[in-house]
Amino acid sequence: MKRPRCQSAFTLVELLIATAITTILVVMLGQTLATTTSVYSLADQRMDAFRDAKASLQLMTTDFSRANLNGDPQMMTLANSPSNTYATEAYAVAPVKNKGKGDLCAIGYYLDWDGGSKTYSLRRFIKNSDVTATSLAKSPVDFGTLYDRTNNANPENIASYVWDLEFRPGQGQNMAALGSTNSQQWNWIEIRFKAMSVKAGRKIAKIGAISKSTWDDPSTPEYKRYILPNEQQFVTRVSLFQTQ
Repeated sequence: MKRPRCQSAFTLVELLIATAITTILVVMLGQTLATTTSVYSLADQRMDAFRDAKASLQLMTTDFSRANLNGDPQMMTLANSPSNTYATEAYAVAPVKNKGKGDLCAIGYYLDWDGGSKTYSLRRFIKNSDVTATSLAKSPVDFGTLYDRTNNANPENIASYVWDLEFRPGQGQNMAALGSTNSQQWNWIEIRFKAMSVKAGRKIAKIGAISKSTWDDPSTPEYKRYILPNEQQFVTRVSLFQTQ
């Protein structure tokens, strides 16, 4: 008489252990995937902000490096100065492609607050060569009117989610104090600002606690929590053209 063969089988304890191990592995893989996705998303946002900022810096470098500072020190003007070391707006007369008959235009860069998106944007304004030539032909030249951006209904939006814009002039290797020097004494200007990606900026704009004062004050809890983790700083120096 043949004996029945013993058939091996998993016990309930073994099944529970196997299930627990599988669950742990799945959770670990999920966490790894989530971390990888987050890192990739953050890197992509930083590249987005870097791309826009680099394009902005290149445009400002092109405009200001071609400004002719001879003839009148106000041919380049740094305005709205919170201190004697830097200004938040910069204006110059430089050759720029435009709709006028010539190429010499008044240009300017400044920040503009948008209450709808709750953020600053970098703006560029241009007065065409016809208007600029008429202003320069007057004696004395009214640079206040020439650089008046309030009458410019359609300024160019160079980059969104840009803030803390600063222009600092320099002589030789040293910074030059505003008020005690003028553009004919400058060898370069340093441009610096902070920026973040459009994606990050749009998320921040939806937060009710964010306001204009939040962007202006890095010491606030809201700034440290929402803005600082996405903040990137950009700096460049533009050599100025001098013929004298």
